[in-house]
Amino acid sequence: MNKKIYFQASIFLSILLIILYVYFIYFKNDYKNLVKTEDDILNNNSIESKDDLITEMKYFSEDDKGNRFEIEADNGVINPNQSNLIRMNKVRAVVFLSNGEKVFINSNEAEYNNENNDTTFDGSVEMNYDNHLISAENLDLSFINNLVTLYGKVEYISGISNLIADKVIINLISKNTKILMDDENNTVLVRSNLDNGNN
Repeated sequence: MNKKIYFQASIFLSILLIILYVYFIYFKNDYKNLVKTEDDILNNNSIESKDDLITEMKYFSEDDKGNRFEIEADNGVINPNQSNLIRMNKVRAVVFLSNGEKVFINSNEAEYNNENNDTTFDGSVEMNYDNHLISAENLDLSFINNLVTLYGKVEYISGISNLIADKVIINLISKNTKILMDDENNTVLVRSNLDNGNN
């Protein structure tokens, strides 16, 4: 009976040693190679990102109506999957309207489409035109449609009033403005800057 137990134990140990041998020879090396490959990919991407970084970027465009768009950034990166999209940092933009008015836009970041000039501004966005200052978390500019959409904690300051809303849509040519709240039950908060109440 002792021989039988020793024989079973030796078969069990042999199988265990074969499994461990196969694991360390084939799978352990593959895991190390996989980890090394992922690290190499991350390192290569960071190097490519540094190589793709463009400093002091500036783009100009003009439509057939005489409106011009200029955008510049401290730095940016061209999207490798869509070369028409450029991610920019510390962004300043100016829309020169054909009637002589200017619209100034500043933000922390933006994604600029160099095919149609559509731009999405993100982070501490400020838009300034005439005597109007609008701040928001995001701004979408459609240069072709002459539309600006500001959304996310929108605060509008003018000479006669201040307002807080969720979204403001402005047609740059006609100056038609829509001021909206995401929830229909909430109302736009408007404060008058006039002491005597005359508008």
